Amino acid sequence: MTEWYLVWIEGPRGPEPQKWSSEGLWGQLGRQDVIVRFPLTNSEAKLSLDRLARKHPIPVK
Repeated sequence: MTEWYLVWIEGPRGPEPQKWSSEGLWGQLGRQDVIVRFPLTNSEAKLSLDRLARKHPIPVK
């Protein structure tokens, strides 16, 4: 079963949200630009990236 994650990474203009699947995640685990990763429920995985970013904002340091 594929699991989905909302991932915040350091982008060229600041933090950027991305949606990653568990099938492609193994190749991404060593990335140094990952700020935080949120596991998503099945219903959340169907939401748009914009809605997910509002629901799981980047943590304030």
